[in-house]
Amino acid sequence: MIPQNNSKAIHNIRATRPIDLYKDFKSNITEEEFRRKCGHQNIWHSVDLGDLFIEGARKTSAVLAKENHLMDWPDLRGKSVLDIGAWGGWFSFEAERRGAASVTAIDYYSWVYDWPKILNWIRNERIQGHTPDPYSPPEHLIDLESAPGKLVFDTTRDILGSNVKSVITTAEDFNSDPFDLVIYAGVLYHTQYPLYSLQKVANLTNQQLIIETLGVHIPANENIPLWEFYGKDEINNDPTTWWAPNEEGLKDMLTACGFSKVQIKSGTNQLNHDQLTRKQSIRIWAHAWK
Repeated sequence: MIPQNNSKAIHNIRATRPIDLYKDFKSNITEEEFRRKCGHQNIWHSVDLGDLFIEGARKTSAVLAKENHLMDWPDLRGKSVLDIGAWGGWFSFEAERRGAASVTAIDYYSWVYDWPKILNWIRNERIQGHTPDPYSPPEHLIDLESAPGKLVFDTTRDILGSNVKSVITTAEDFNSDPFDLVIYAGVLYHTQYPLYSLQKVANLTNQQLIIETLGVHIPANENIPLWEFYGKDEINNDPTTWWAPNEEGLKDMLTACGFSKVQIKSGTNQLNHDQLTRKQSIRIWAHAWK
């Protein structure tokens, strides 16, 4: 069923699809049954099953309606798509819905971690005065075989009968022929070596990259390419957040990695006059072309 209080946002998402492979899909499943199939793992990204829409804890329908607009999706019909950092698979399945010829989803940390246990371990580490390193948790919290963090993705794919291919890997370790469109959303600021990571992403891109990342606005420095480093967990208490570029910093690094054209779709243009006078964390959406 469709949550009534979010029906407008869900309608806005669906109305922008030029085609929808699953427009009339019938899941014949309840939300409780879906969550049970997912082992009650956290559902961070919303799930659209046609007759059932499950709101994500972080990527709600309202958030995704806005992000769907900022994505400014190109025509995907006949195109190959790579979704890096897929997690629940929203953008992967969205690309398939929109007619992509093939879609590959990759992720590592989000899929091999048992997130309820990881979050509990992080809380306990902080209580003891430690700054936890989620890249190096206790080995018993990492499960490459069953990939508990991938259950939401796999359950969605199984119910839809989707052809999206999945690979448990990082972009840095993934080798493949390049894809027509690469989606790199919510990942760059978690990478320890952003230039190296973007070089790998560029090698995987044949035509176009859509990238979304944490960014920073520093007044009077808008025209200077900058990257701010975070050595602890000062951003959202997240120790996996390492870097935030300003718009020029992101554009320059993308150009250095081989993209011939970069267009900022959203960033400082979302700030009001007062915010523009102060240092601000922002979210940057950009398109880059080979």
